[in-house]
Amino acid sequence: MPLDPQTGVRVYQFVADRLDDRRREQYPNGREEYEADWTAAHDLEKDFATAVHGDDLATAEQLLQELMDMAAPWRDHPHHPANHARDGHQTDLTVPGTRS
Repeated sequence: MPLDPQTGVRVYQFVADRLDDRRREQYPNGREEYEADWTAAHDLEKDFATAVHGDDLATAEQLLQELMDMAAPWRDHPHHPANHARDGHQTDLTVPGTRS
């Protein structure tokens, strides 16, 4: 995945959307867990953007990995960031050289 602000936003938005889904499924329970997870994802995305803008690519890579770890429970979701090519289209895993 590219280390640019758009990548951070895309991964964060995916996580936030899944957290919203989970909150609706658990309603009226789970509010505290939702808020803690949403805050953690939001903070990671902001710190990622700061690292990218500061050209601190090692930190950016680590923070992006942490965001991807947050997205891991939904790996099979069709919109998971790892399932998309750089141009935003879903990758065709039947094509040699594409990542699974």
